[in-house]
Amino acid sequence: MIDNIEDHAVNKVFDLVNVCPEFVDAQTLDIEIFQDLRLAIGEDLVFSDLVTVYLSSAETLLDSIQTAFTSHDVKAFSLAAHSLKSTSASIGANRLSQICRYFEKNAKTGEITIAPEFLVLLVNEYEAVINAIQACIITFMSE
Repeated sequence: MIDNIEDHAVNKVFDLVNVCPEFVDAQTLDIEIFQDLRLAIGEDLVFSDLVTVYLSSAETLLDSIQTAFTSHDVKAFSLAAHSLKSTSASIGANRLSQICRYFEKNAKTGEITIAPEFLVLLVNEYEAVINAIQACIITFMSE
């Protein structure tokens, strides 16, 4: 039974990738965008604060997306997906941004028609973003 649930979830993720092939090519974290943002800010302490604010707001937005999905609140779902899409793109979290773009596009139909497995994909990608950011910060500290 568990195998069937996992197989079903994997098939749903493949469906999403087929609907939005840009997910396959999108990077979890575009290091160039992330580094350019760091250089544009110019101070590592301020950059660190910005990353902390991003991670905190992203977590809140993830919660909002999940809550709106569960309660079928299309407006809240669309708004949270839009916000997470934009902030993620600005730091270089391209795949997370693309997933949110798909969610936002889906909500524009007036209802939420994505499968619950796509929320798992969203959360997993956010965790991958955290790991990528941590790796970049460690690299920056060693420079």
